[in-house]
Amino acid sequence: MSPLPPVRRHAALGSTALAVALVLSGCGGGSGNEASSEDAGTPVSGGSIVYATDREPTCLDPHNFGDMPQTYIARQYLDSLVSERPDGSVVPWLADSWEVSPDGLTYIFKIKQGVKFHDGTPLDAEAVHANFVQILDPATESATDAGYLRPYYESSRAIDPATFELKLKTPYSALLPVLSQAFFGIESPKAMARGLEQNCQSPVGTGPFIVKAWHRGQSVELERNPDYNSAPADAKHQGPAYLDSVTWKFIEDGSVRAAAVQGRDADIIFNPPPQQVAALKADPNLTTQEFTHTGLPNGIALNTSRAPFDDTLVRQAFIHGANAEAAVKSAYLGVYEWEHGPISSTTPYFKDLRSFYSYDRDKADKLLDEAGWTQRDADGFRTKDGKRLTAELVYSADTGDTPPADVTLFQNIQSAEKEIGFDVVLKPLPQDQYFAAFSDKDAYDGLTGAYWNSPTPAVLSIVFSSDSLKAAPGNNMSWVENPKIDELVRAAAGTTDTAEQQRLYGQTQEIVAEEAYQLGLYPVLTRLVAKKNLRDVWIEPSEGEPVLHDAWLAP
Repeated sequence: MSPLPPVRRHAALGSTALAVALVLSGCGGGSGNEASSEDAGTPVSGGSIVYATDREPTCLDPHNFGDMPQTYIARQYLDSLVSERPDGSVVPWLADSWEVSPDGLTYIFKIKQGVKFHDGTPLDAEAVHANFVQILDPATESATDAGYLRPYYESSRAIDPATFELKLKTPYSALLPVLSQAFFGIESPKAMARGLEQNCQSPVGTGPFIVKAWHRGQSVELERNPDYNSAPADAKHQGPAYLDSVTWKFIEDGSVRAAAVQGRDADIIFNPPPQQVAALKADPNLTTQEFTHTGLPNGIALNTSRAPFDDTLVRQAFIHGANAEAAVKSAYLGVYEWEHGPISSTTPYFKDLRSFYSYDRDKADKLLDEAGWTQRDADGFRTKDGKRLTAELVYSADTGDTPPADVTLFQNIQSAEKEIGFDVVLKPLPQDQYFAAFSDKDAYDGLTGAYWNSPTPAVLSIVFSSDSLKAAPGNNMSWVENPKIDELVRAAAGTTDTAEQQRLYGQTQEIVAEEAYQLGLYPVLTRLVAKKNLRDVWIEPSEGEPVLHDAWLAP
């Protein structure tokens, strides 16, 4: 993907997610010209690679801000407490083991001993505690981490050097999968004490690679950690990485990235443009793997706090008039399927509510008539009390954030809405203004791109509950305040009964669909294209982050 970026991301992961977690060489299924496990060979150490991606992080510390480009690179130098497997189970990482109290409010983690951060600081329970303090400090500006934890977190402490205790205010059944993400990677407390600015430039973890240099606008240089001894239980091997170094290169133009991996300028690339996918998959010198993220798919959030989308009828009309399925297929040349709902079809407990989102021009017209928008001006747009039915669709003017295909998608929707008399004004904003808009409900009066990668359907709480509005304004991108949703998602977080979670999250999806808070468009996707001699790159399932610890170069 190149997501419609604002921000982020986003019950245990189930078999549905397993079916779409496509990874290389022995980690699951794959796609394209992928090397089979039989001809993978024996890993060898040495060599350097170039990984080319689209968006440069605003900060290399994923505790700060919380956008996906941060986690993709942070996975290479930060370890988490636990690691999630494709089947949804959670296995040890920096925590060797854990216990959960019967009431679900206390988690006791046993911290792996003998591990050191890149700066020589020992890993212990006090260091883990310091990370939670930083993550939840408002000064860290961690909208993502706060969205996941703040409604539930009570306190944490080091009981002894090897024992970390985390206490919750209310049960949170999604906690362990959430903590597996790089957003919750554990950093050196000594390094964090340098201050946010320096930590953004060169965060210090325990991971397989070390941040050596960040050349702004060009690349981040990563060097192998020769002392690495804290790989997760589901890694392909324990011990240091095979590669000597990685150049994490920023190439905003998708066509240039595609040419780079076909030539000599990159060994692996992230998300080529749709028009290049077929040719890259057919290239016998390349391998392709794909992972469809769970959580909120790429879509459009409707600002329910202001006119015109404070009217449910207008929201419903907009969604039925968008012709979203055709818009997605046209803009992305059939590479992406339409994802219509409030959670992606790969997310556990997904409920197919297509009828609430399908194109129906007649229905859209009737809904707008019912809402009182019965007149038309000279340009054919609907009016009421002399005012035109207008909404702005804001997006980042940065082509790394909003590639040309996304702009085409917006134009397709704009054209479809004009047919029902809805004036959708496309408004590109500088990146900083665009990101700032998410914490201010009065910054825009209509529509914005929205997605949230998340390992669990508890993302529905982050994106649609009033608890989220209190915890981290801007995560609830439609500014929804619905007591019934609050009741359902709190109950779902408080139970480990999967049948009950399915019922509660299903009802939540129905309310979101009926109230027309958000229009899904296309899946958040990690698609990696690599030279065939680069082996054992895999994609972890909690956030779709590429893992280079096991990667090696075949002779």
